[in-house]
Amino acid sequence: MSKLKTTQKRTSTLQKAAYILRPFLVYMVVKTAAMIVLAVLIPALPVQGISEWVEYHARQMNAIINAVASIIAASFLLSDFLIEAAVYGEVDIDTGKIRQFLRFLRSGFWGYGKVKPGAFVCVAFVGAISAFAFNFVITFLTGVFHADSAKYEQVETIQYSVPLWLGLILYGLISPMVEELVFRGVIYNRMKRFYSLSYCVVLSALLFGIFHANLPQFLYGTCMGILLALCYEKVPCFGAPVIFHMAANIAVFIAAAI
Repeated sequence: MSKLKTTQKRTSTLQKAAYILRPFLVYMVVKTAAMIVLAVLIPALPVQGISEWVEYHARQMNAIINAVASIIAASFLLSDFLIEAAVYGEVDIDTGKIRQFLRFLRSGFWGYGKVKPGAFVCVAFVGAISAFAFNFVITFLTGVFHADSAKYEQVETIQYSVPLWLGLILYGLISPMVEELVFRGVIYNRMKRFYSLSYCVVLSALLFGIFHANLPQFLYGTCMGILLALCYEKVPCFGAPVIFHMAANIAVFIAAAI
């Protein structure tokens, strides 16, 4: 009789940290690699004038490449997401991950019918108001202290260089979905296996802030990360933080674009 294969529990702080941070590192490495590959391949396409067109629309292409690379990187975490957030408990080996994810979006995303539609309206409203409030305060503080404003302005220039319709797709749809999949869907849910709710909310928010890579966005991302995690807890379905995030991004983008 063969022995059952056992898996050692993650007991040390280092093991827990590795388990929690692995999805973040995978996402960042794959996204960076995808951005480099896309930046090299697109201008080299056998299309007349493509390199000049790309150079002329460099900022818009940067935004698009960033979004495409984000989707590619997030696809590497679909199995982790299905286990952590989709309430399946395991990945169906007989069904493709993308098909399982799409099936989840049809029902699990909305809480399997257990969450009332009015809750999502409230979530969107709070997301938009919070985004305006945090943006106002952090813009004021960074202006007073001149905190990393140059890098933030560079990021902002790229973001608002795209047409309104494209910005709504990139920042109102793709960015919130991908970032919530990574940070709340996988990382935050993994944290909850080991730590208290308050610790998970704060730590996941700090990681979300660090992801944005400059001080103004770090402050904004951390504040929003706290609310996104609390939203996920208050309205127990993955759609809640996604809609919160979408409403926040759309409100700020439209306000800055018009």
